[in-house]
Amino acid sequence: MSSFDILPLPFKDLGKTVAQDELTIVLTPPEGSLSQDAQSLKKNSAPVLSRKYHYLEVHCGFFNGTERPWIMPIFKTPGANALERRWVSHEWIKTLQSSYSLKKLIIYLDQGCSAEAIVRAEDIITAFAQPLYEASKWESIKVFAADPRLASKDDPDYKSRFSAQLEFRRWVNENPDSLTSIEIGDRLRDFASKNGCSFMTLEESSLKDEQMNLLLAVGQGAKKSPPRLHIVTKNLETGSAPLALVGKGITFDSGGINLKPHESFVNCMKNDMGGAGLMSTIFMGLVAAGDTRPLVLAIPACENAIDANSMKPGVIIKSRKGKSVIIEHTDAEGRLILADTLSYVSDKFKPRHTYTAATLTTASLRQFTNFFTPVHFASDSFRDSLQRAGNTYGESFTFWDDFLPFLAGNKTNAADLTNMGRMPSHSSMGGGSNVAAHFLKEFSSGPYTHLDIFNTIWNWSGDYPGAHYGCTGATFNSLWKALKDC
Repeated sequence: MSSFDILPLPFKDLGKTVAQDELTIVLTPPEGSLSQDAQSLKKNSAPVLSRKYHYLEVHCGFFNGTERPWIMPIFKTPGANALERRWVSHEWIKTLQSSYSLKKLIIYLDQGCSAEAIVRAEDIITAFAQPLYEASKWESIKVFAADPRLASKDDPDYKSRFSAQLEFRRWVNENPDSLTSIEIGDRLRDFASKNGCSFMTLEESSLKDEQMNLLLAVGQGAKKSPPRLHIVTKNLETGSAPLALVGKGITFDSGGINLKPHESFVNCMKNDMGGAGLMSTIFMGLVAAGDTRPLVLAIPACENAIDANSMKPGVIIKSRKGKSVIIEHTDAEGRLILADTLSYVSDKFKPRHTYTAATLTTASLRQFTNFFTPVHFASDSFRDSLQRAGNTYGESFTFWDDFLPFLAGNKTNAADLTNMGRMPSHSSMGGGSNVAAHFLKEFSSGPYTHLDIFNTIWNWSGDYPGAHYGCTGATFNSLWKALKDC
């Protein structure tokens, strides 16, 4: 299971093409734009089979003279936004295989369908995939459109985008004893060698030379997944100001000495390398799509393990940038490995803009729910690009600017900074995602944007569109598009 092609097929030939053991789903734009063929099909629906999910009417029937079923979901109103429409669609998608015994699937994009319909088709595909997306519960899936070029005109790279997004999901869902810091490096090295990229890894000795003491401290108790910094570059020339992508790669987060309780989702913490997975697969996708801009990918990786040698609460560590940090909580480790990496990337590559993605705070789930990804320090142009992409791909974001109280929340008398930032005492819940983002900003020079993806990367509630187990794929599509356009 890697991708799919949208093949041409006139609507009038759809009933003739469908085999006896295939279920057909006809995706349409809003009702006012239904084609004449879709309207005719709707008139032949069987009311007893039809269902309604909020403002989505799902019409069902059989092609004339056959026992071959079809389903046509139609939105009666546009709803709040594309993400909400995806969620409403997911409500009926979940019932498909329990309602029909058929094992083969046809998805048809009617006239007027665009990129949003492609995403809805992808949701149908991914909702029934195996956890590592190597196979589907459907024996076969075929996608057709009246005019594939028209359907994909707003998403011409849908095949490479979807393929890269599946790879992102695989990385996050993979077992942490397999996807170690060393394995991440091996995969990036292999990609670099096949795609004309430069690659290097900083191991412990090199990290010590670079005084990347925060990264070393987080991983000092890890044996199978020791501290590493992987760097991949493309189109980098002397004097060029690259676009820098940085992703947090904690391959498993036990919380360290401050052990995570079950309520802190320790059973899901193989997803703590989600930022590394997101930025790595976006970088790979951009390179594969022929992006000619200078690009840098930086992945700090290790396991936050429990061991006699693990980082201990209360220690004060001098960062690569020279700022001292007191470790008040060993489960606030992601910002530490990113801090040293941001300092390194800023000094070595002088990027024109740096983007970080990280499953940085469990607080983001409490603050923003599992649907809205917080984005910190975005420029006006990038904010607009990300919002436009979200409106296309059905993803939503909440944006936050510099705010002095959040910056002050990281200050302490014990050191220059604390890794357990908090708001003043009158704010009992602390600053969460916002204060953590301001901690990172202390270590980056130049334009900087941070995405805290913890709350949306994982299917916490079980109802994220297009997801069943584990990684939702969230933010990939919109970030891919926004970075391509920036």
